Amino acid sequence: MVNQNVFPSHTTRESLFECTVYYEDTDCMGVVYHANYLRFLERARSAYVSNRLGTSIVEYHQRGCLFMVHKIEIAYHSPAKLGDLLTIRTWIDKTTSFRIVVKQIIIRKGLPKDYLVTANVTLVAVGGDGQLMEIPNEFHSI
Repeated sequence: MVNQNVFPSHTTRESLFECTVYYEDTDCMGVVYHANYLRFLERARSAYVSNRLGTSIVEYHQRGCLFMVHKIEIAYHSPAKLGDLLTIRTWIDKTTSFRIVVKQIIIRKGLPKDYLVTANVTLVAVGGDGQLMEIPNEFHSI
């Protein structure tokens, strides 16, 4: 059972991203291969930045601010299958000067209480030289 205090049923700070499970995402049994969930989560985080801040990841790259995953904690609760329409809920849980902690939940569209995957993702920002840099201010206010 997922702790509802850690992953609330809805938050106004979240963004929703939808994707379909294609054959390339699955094994021969039609079940999503575990590593492919990371792709879904990454796409949803990129969309979150664009939707909530109005600035794309490409624009941050052009400014010399690159985001890297520092740590991922992921739990697989139930498998997604070929043809499923998924909704990925994404929101920033907290920020520090040098970290962004993002919470994400993958569900089948229309089944909000049926968590397939839950994840806590910690991101850091680095410059083009690979050196750690402070998180841009706009991330602290969303």
